[in-house]
Amino acid sequence: MNSKHIKSKKSKAFSLIIVPQSSDVKQFNISSWIPKLLIFLIIITISSSGYFIWDLYTSYNSLEFNYLSKSRRLDLLSNINLDQKEEIHNLETRLTEFDEILKNITELEETVITLVGLEQNTKKSDVSITEESNMQVESLDNPLQTNIPSASRGDINLLQRDALALGSFMDRNEQIDAISQKLEESHKNLDTLIEDVEKKLAYLEAKPNLTPAPGRVASTFGYRRDPFGRGREFHSGIDIANNSGVKIKAAGGGIVTYAGYNGGYGNFIIIKHGYGYESLYAHNRKLLVKRGDQVSKGDIIAEMGSTGRSTGPHLHFEVHFQGRAVNPYTVLNNND
Repeated sequence: MNSKHIKSKKSKAFSLIIVPQSSDVKQFNISSWIPKLLIFLIIITISSSGYFIWDLYTSYNSLEFNYLSKSRRLDLLSNINLDQKEEIHNLETRLTEFDEILKNITELEETVITLVGLEQNTKKSDVSITEESNMQVESLDNPLQTNIPSASRGDINLLQRDALALGSFMDRNEQIDAISQKLEESHKNLDTLIEDVEKKLAYLEAKPNLTPAPGRVASTFGYRRDPFGRGREFHSGIDIANNSGVKIKAAGGGIVTYAGYNGGYGNFIIIKHGYGYESLYAHNRKLLVKRGDQVSKGDIIAEMGSTGRSTGPHLHFEVHFQGRAVNPYTVLNNND
């Protein structure tokens, strides 16, 4: 019974003997469950370490993938940003060019209006295109830049940045639309100006405001002493005295409505200019136009003479407006 008990007891423990060189032998008894526990703990540690290493490895791969993906995305956005900067620079250059063109057109309009004598009808803008552009978009050097506070700026993701860039370009599109509208308005103004100028030029061409002949003014418009008798008479034009044969010009463009002889006027011409104006040229030696001829301002229409009721070679020149004789000096050299 004792031997079996001892054998069973020995099987449940391990002995650890330490034999030093200079001292007594030491023996330690270790229960059999302790090595098993150690082996179990080692296995658990190895398993846990493997799991954590695998988890760390997969996390690293995931982080690396995300990093590379975002890096490529950032590179793409950076390239888009550079392209957008270049496009914005080109747009700003074109805006400046369009602004200069519009300014030149406006200056040309004002010059033409001043030269022709038209009234200023177009409304001049106080702000140029480039100034409007600067007011619409405060900063366009970086289309991804906004006025968001720094505390919240870190929360903006890449899609939001794309949206901001798109918004910046939408502002540019609004500016392009504004330019197109201004160019369209300028085109309409030019069309209107051309039409007004053509009307004004036609009016100026027709208006009898060109002095018809060189010479001395022998008699003016109004009452004067009768050169053939006593008393006073109303003189309905001006007399320009010069040598016989001096060329006489049409004071304005129009149609010859009469070219012939009359007892008092002698050889005379009547030109209808339109706009209510008619002009008369009397006492001519020779007529160079006939009824129905279309003449332009400055065309030679006759030669000075002394036919009809005349005291010497001169041109009797009359201007009629709305059927009434007016003082030629109110019309001559008057471009209004």
